[in-house]
Amino acid sequence: MTLYKTLYTTGFTAFITVTILLERGGGMMIEIDLDNINEEVVYKAFNVDGNEAEALNDSYLELYELIGRDAMLKLFKYFRGDKIDCPMKLYRPEFIADLAKQTSDRRERAKIARAGGYTTKFIEGMLNKRRKENEDD
Repeated sequence: MTLYKTLYTTGFTAFITVTILLERGGGMMIEIDLDNINEEVVYKAFNVDGNEAEALNDSYLELYELIGRDAMLKLFKYFRGDKIDCPMKLYRPEFIADLAKQTSDRRERAKIARAGGYTTKFIEGMLNKRRKENEDD
């Protein structure tokens, strides 16, 4: 598939005309209003549905396969060009400590800590540190 792009302006509205020459011959003109452009419009205009493996960069293809088209396009819109670092733990330790603080049973605290991805010792240490800080105030 060969792709040609031409940019032109008419009055105050800018358009991009994309001519896609299909391998079987023939051509197709697509006009996209740059004032109202978004990722979904381009995705449809470029006829990516069903051609994701050919069209998408590897990272976006993997996201497409994991979370679907709409979520992948949303991530592209808001985070493109950024490197996203995903921590090993989903929950903040302060949040888990607040949950653990609600019970005095050590076994229950241990369950809460483990479920949040932390050790009991770490969460207990946070709670002790908070107690000391509150005593000093």
